[in-house]
Amino acid sequence: MALQQVLRIEDIPNLPGEPHQPFSFSFPKRSFGQKKRVNRSFQTVWYKSWPWLHYEEENDIVFCHTCVLALKQQKMRLTAGNIDGAFVSRGFSNWKDATISFRKHDCSNCHKEAIEKMITLPATTRDVGEMLSSQHSAEKAQNRTCLLKILSNLRFLARQGCAIRGSGEHEKDSNFYQLYKLRCEDDPALEEWLRKKTEKYMSHEVQNEMLKVMALRVLREISATLHCSEFYSIMVDECTDSSNQEQAVIVLRWVDDQLQPHEEFIGLYAIPSIDSAMLVSIIKDTLVRMNLSLTKLRGQCYDGASSMRGARTGVAKQLQEIEPRAIYLHCYGHSLNLAVSDVFQHCKLMKMALETTHEITKLVKYSPRREGLFDQIKGELAPDSPGVRVLCPTRWTVRGVSMKRVIQNYSVLQELWEKAADVARDTETKARIRGVAAQMRNFNFFFALVLGEMLLSHCDNLSSTLQNPHLSAAEGQTVADMTKRTLATIRADDKFELFWEKVRRMVAELDVSEPQLPRKRKAPMRYESGTAPPEYHSTPKGYYRQIFYEAVDLIVHTIDDRFDQPGYRTYRCLEDLVLKATNNEDFSEELQVVVSVYGSDIDAPTLQTQLQVLGANISEKVTNIHDIVAYVRKLSSAEQQLLSAIVTVVKLILVLPATNASSERSFSMMRYVKSYLRSTMSQGRLNHLMLLSVHKDLTDELSLVNVANDFVSGSENRLRVFGIF
Repeated sequence: MALQQVLRIEDIPNLPGEPHQPFSFSFPKRSFGQKKRVNRSFQTVWYKSWPWLHYEEENDIVFCHTCVLALKQQKMRLTAGNIDGAFVSRGFSNWKDATISFRKHDCSNCHKEAIEKMITLPATTRDVGEMLSSQHSAEKAQNRTCLLKILSNLRFLARQGCAIRGSGEHEKDSNFYQLYKLRCEDDPALEEWLRKKTEKYMSHEVQNEMLKVMALRVLREISATLHCSEFYSIMVDECTDSSNQEQAVIVLRWVDDQLQPHEEFIGLYAIPSIDSAMLVSIIKDTLVRMNLSLTKLRGQCYDGASSMRGARTGVAKQLQEIEPRAIYLHCYGHSLNLAVSDVFQHCKLMKMALETTHEITKLVKYSPRREGLFDQIKGELAPDSPGVRVLCPTRWTVRGVSMKRVIQNYSVLQELWEKAADVARDTETKARIRGVAAQMRNFNFFFALVLGEMLLSHCDNLSSTLQNPHLSAAEGQTVADMTKRTLATIRADDKFELFWEKVRRMVAELDVSEPQLPRKRKAPMRYESGTAPPEYHSTPKGYYRQIFYEAVDLIVHTIDDRFDQPGYRTYRCLEDLVLKATNNEDFSEELQVVVSVYGSDIDAPTLQTQLQVLGANISEKVTNIHDIVAYVRKLSSAEQQLLSAIVTVVKLILVLPATNASSERSFSMMRYVKSYLRSTMSQGRLNHLMLLSVHKDLTDELSLVNVANDFVSGSENRLRVFGIF
């Protein structure tokens, strides 16, 4: 019987404006075949190849949505002999031959005519609903615009480290909501989105998901660059956040093909304890997530805690057992801080001066009343002098500035104590004020204050230089040697004479006592040898000269001891090898050490040949590794290929950092992101915000269209609301 005699308009089902394509539905299975029965069901992957499929869950059948809609709207004739009834009226369910039948119908004249009669959508989308309705297409386009605005606002707030959410019922007062509302002034069409009661995609959970998508894209970008590097170093540090949770930060350092070092913040770990086993586990977990092998690890930079540098079970030791080439270096910033602390602990006068300076800054800065009085007196006596700076005992040697500020405001502070003691209410505060006032009149304090400021100014300068993220351990040793040589030159009679005259000239202008010899005291018996009578200084100048020389010697020797680390001795062989080869000196001993440590990284015969090439092409005498690095950077790609082993050695030199300053900076950002008012955020949200805040350049380069596609593709409902961007 002809098809036109049985097919009626009533036989064609009523379908919605877009095809129903469930993804999460449990499709029923049915048996096919006679001899060998096989259970088959509908497959969701068919939607991608044939977007016109419309699935009915109740009957487990599919229709051609395009053909049905064209016939129902009478844009095609029911008498056409080529109409496929299985996809138009009865429904198709033969899953065994589904792909063959789908291809056949897709190429049929019936389907082609239906496509021609209906509105065709651009090739960038597979949504047949949009193809059939221009209004539906416009609605989706507007939805996509709103979602991009939401993502843009979220990226801006995360990049700047600003608060996103509001407080409870006051969610409309949040920065996120108000920023979107502000942008509605430029595009009034966006206001309709805020009037919606549901599906605004602005909730806390949606924000977390969007932040996760953006942060993971940033992390994948970092991971891709790290995979291109030959070696990397790892830096770890710990800190307590505003919610009293111990956080461990992971930072990786690598060197690119242009021999420029980079330090990348990877993330924070909330850890219950800071024992070595826990820290090693989070390091391994981080490297697995970044798809990095421990065989490429060439450097470790931590603080001097026992859990980090322990000789038996420390983090550095455990990782070196896995990868012996991963040299451990005690962070130079921490080392310098400990060196300065050693000096003040062994020099009595300077220790007293530092403690008194700390007490002075607390008395001024921790009391609004006294600070206001200080500003008033300073405005009258020394209006151009800077204010007092608090001395922080945990900062890396930034104490010289605090001592200098006390010297610059000496007369102002002495005037302050007289007035502050009169208005102080409790006896404890009065005693503290009178105590520092008495100390400031003592010559011993003033001498140690000026001496400490002079020595610490050099240490502060070294500390700020070491915190450069592009500085390598080799360059850190170079600048430390420069500082030691500068401090050593101070230990001379002519330098002391100038210093002494400077102190006496300043004392004459201030209310400070004259220098006096201390009371003569006999040394303990354990320090005496022989029968000669004890010797004492005959003049105050000789006594203070001894203190001057002792302080200078102490600071030079402590810096030398703290920077002379076992790991750096092996590392120094790399530097000496290149320097000696460049200056045409014998480097056989250094070559043997380097090959024994980095055997699989460097081919000994090739390196030896290229070292000779390097020495023959550099005529000037080279004294530091910085000149070698600068020379190699200027080489063309062909010349670097000729000296490939030298380039590898330079990368090994540059990959080990001088300090763990990047970890410290990330903690500063953490206190900004997770503040007292934002202390309840989850660990995942904190990590995502940190990544977007620290890596601002990568955050700016994020493609919001790609982010939106990642966000939308995770849900069938979102695909219906937004479509493909």
